[in-house]
Amino acid sequence: MDLKVSLDETQVYLFECVVRHLQSSHGYSHDDAVRLVNGYYANFTDARYCSEHGIPVQNADFFSHIGAKSMADRVHYYQGQGNVPNEVAFVEWQRKFVGHQD
Repeated sequence: MDLKVSLDETQVYLFECVVRHLQSSHGYSHDDAVRLVNGYYANFTDARYCSEHGIPVQNADFFSHIGAKSMADRVHYYQGQGNVPNEVAFVEWQRKFVGHQD
């Protein structure tokens, strides 16, 4: 299964790292991790989807600012767990999740 993200080499590399983090931190197989990344990217870069949920469209600046590890958490939370976009709820979940990993 191939990543269906930007053609920009830097973004492709970032999302390859996200796939690896999904596998190591969240226990997904490679194909499942790629599927989740593709779904996340398709949703959160789509203006219509983002408008429906009242969130800004995510872009290369956002992805690089967040970084691969936190992007993996986002992909797991929204795509893997099926949660609706809600930044406050995500941050609360991430604090609990990261706290349990230490």
